[in-house]
Amino acid sequence: MKESGALVSPPTRTWYQKKRNILRIVLLMLCLGELVAVGVKYDDHVRQFLWIGIAGYCTALLFFSYIFTYVVLRYGKRQSVTRRADLLLAIFIFFLSLFPLIMLGRVTADIVQGPVVKTVHVVEIWDPRRGGDRVRIEDGKEYELGNRRIVIESGGKYRIQALEYSGMILAAEEQN
Repeated sequence: MKESGALVSPPTRTWYQKKRNILRIVLLMLCLGELVAVGVKYDDHVRQFLWIGIAGYCTALLFFSYIFTYVVLRYGKRQSVTRRADLLLAIFIFFLSLFPLIMLGRVTADIVQGPVVKTVHVVEIWDPRRGGDRVRIEDGKEYELGNRRIVIESGGKYRIQALEYSGMILAAEEQN
């Protein structure tokens, strides 16, 4: 019986020659390259946040690639009713995988730019019980506090070190 499907490879092709595995290997090599670049370029507290971002989003992309491949390979072996469900699931997984891809792009932009230092006026602080330690500054941007030891009060003026694209405050000191 002949299998139909875009991701089915000829039986003579070994696992490392399959296109989907080549894409996964490229993703892993890019992630390892970013991890090494961060390890060489940044010190402890910045490195920690960038490594967590890179590792987490690359893992999510790799996980979604396996689920997507499974659903697409299963698509050709099903009847028409379940094919529609598999197609909808594949589309849903594709759109779900856009979030870690965008966030990985933001972390990569932070690696290239590095942490920025600027003086901000804090307008609002979210209650940690409401879903996170976040602050809103006067220009409308929101940042997440990267550490519990960072103390920021509402209405205060602070000099912050932040990852601009990820929206993470790494350090803050009060200004007069």
